[in-house]
Amino acid sequence: MLMSKLVGKTSKKIEDEFNIESQRLLLRSGMFRSVSPGTYSVLPLGKKVLDKLVELLSNELEKSDFQNVLIPPKEEFERTVSLALRNDMKSYKDLPKAIYDISNLERDKIKIKDGILKSKNYTGLRTMIFLKKEDAVIDGYEDMVKLYKDKLEEIGISIIGRESYNHKNPLGKAEELLFKCENGERIIYSCKKCGYSALNEMANFHVADCEIEGKELEPVHTPNIKTIKELVEFMDIDAKDLAKTLLVKADYEVIAVIIRGNRELNLYKLSKLLEVPLESIQMADYEDIGGKIQTVPGFVGPVGLEGIRLIVDREITKGDSLVTGANKKDYHLENVIYNRDFIGDIVADVSYIREEDRCPNCGEGLIKEYGIDIGKVLSLGKITDIKNMEYKNEDGKPQSIYGVSSHIDVYKLLSSIVEKHHDDDGIIWPAKVTPYDTIVSILNAKREEQVELGERLYNHLKEMNVNTILDDRKERAGAKFYDADLLGIPIRIVVAKGAAENKVELKLRWEKEKKEMDAERAVERVLEVLGKK
Repeated sequence: MLMSKLVGKTSKKIEDEFNIESQRLLLRSGMFRSVSPGTYSVLPLGKKVLDKLVELLSNELEKSDFQNVLIPPKEEFERTVSLALRNDMKSYKDLPKAIYDISNLERDKIKIKDGILKSKNYTGLRTMIFLKKEDAVIDGYEDMVKLYKDKLEEIGISIIGRESYNHKNPLGKAEELLFKCENGERIIYSCKKCGYSALNEMANFHVADCEIEGKELEPVHTPNIKTIKELVEFMDIDAKDLAKTLLVKADYEVIAVIIRGNRELNLYKLSKLLEVPLESIQMADYEDIGGKIQTVPGFVGPVGLEGIRLIVDREITKGDSLVTGANKKDYHLENVIYNRDFIGDIVADVSYIREEDRCPNCGEGLIKEYGIDIGKVLSLGKITDIKNMEYKNEDGKPQSIYGVSSHIDVYKLLSSIVEKHHDDDGIIWPAKVTPYDTIVSILNAKREEQVELGERLYNHLKEMNVNTILDDRKERAGAKFYDADLLGIPIRIVVAKGAAENKVELKLRWEKEKKEMDAERAVERVLEVLGKK
């Protein structure tokens, strides 16, 4: 390829503001081009990298007997695959089956300042494994996690796996694959002393016991005081001294959840606890109550609340006396004590962690880290939502089929690579995913000897199966050096004044030093660096 003909010019700066450096570099390098807020076109260099990433993962899947299919991108992947293949899995001899697809997918939510990390469209790789037995699910699940971690380690990306919410099966295992990055949007809490680490929505925390004074329960007149903020100011107390009672509708049941006033309800934990999908949980309207319980909007509390299940956050049961709603207009109760004044039907951890919380294992302080979520592996368990999804075992008896699925967001993976492999001058591509192995830069396209040597090197490298681009543009030397660094191509050969003596300069992108050598030696060095000699 000649750079004079390449689609996608580089830019010194871009107008868009991004939260993360990789997004600026991907646009400045001309690999992606914004066409509207949250929507990007992929230009030739970007397409080459995406294709290499997809090929890298696809080849590894094929080695593990995965077969490539194409599933309509707007259909639910796991369900559609199951429907498509259920008649191919009627005997124990037909299992296991493993398939994958690569599609252009759409996100539910976009975030403009996160660039292609949260763009409207992205390339997604999705897999599904069908298994005969429940105990095979764990192995299939762990094999997928290991496959992704090992393969990405080859391109210099260390992936960590953290327990995550399973949106397909709330009780099933799920592992989110993350690249740690200070500007990532996924929050991770970690303990440096004992090694505990968890995603924000899954994180547990230490709850200390405290002595209870045991004062008598007292009503407090709180006229028109309905919010936590108003109550804190009115009673001159801290939010953690309150217990808020939240009415939640889970499927068709309305339940009351009691958590501390300074905490937020964690719907992910609640979903797992109730075995109800996340999308089936929402805050209840008072129309949902339908007169079944006696309470007043803004003054709901657990004391005397009947006709409804009470789910009490474990922190409430270990705390001091609290202020709660009184289920009476313009009144709250103070000195409320769990076990004395009310008892929950279920006691569980249903609240979000806070930055000041301590490690649940050793009690040390936790640090807050960030990461980019590039994918997820899900244990689907028994596939029950598809009619006739079963096979016959050796005895001819019908048996259930189990599943494991996964997905990789290739745009996020590409962004993570750039986030890890860049410096002040631009991208530094790992050899396995670089758009080109080598760039030959003719410093002065008006000098015949430079053009001749540059073209000879370019053609020779191509004959040696080295993916090479020739910078034949009539640009200043500084512009050519700038672009070569920005594009991040691993090996640069500069054809300059020494061309008449058959001399060139060779520089590796990750090194500062450049070396002068004969053109033939430069070709040998390229082959050595690429492991082709």
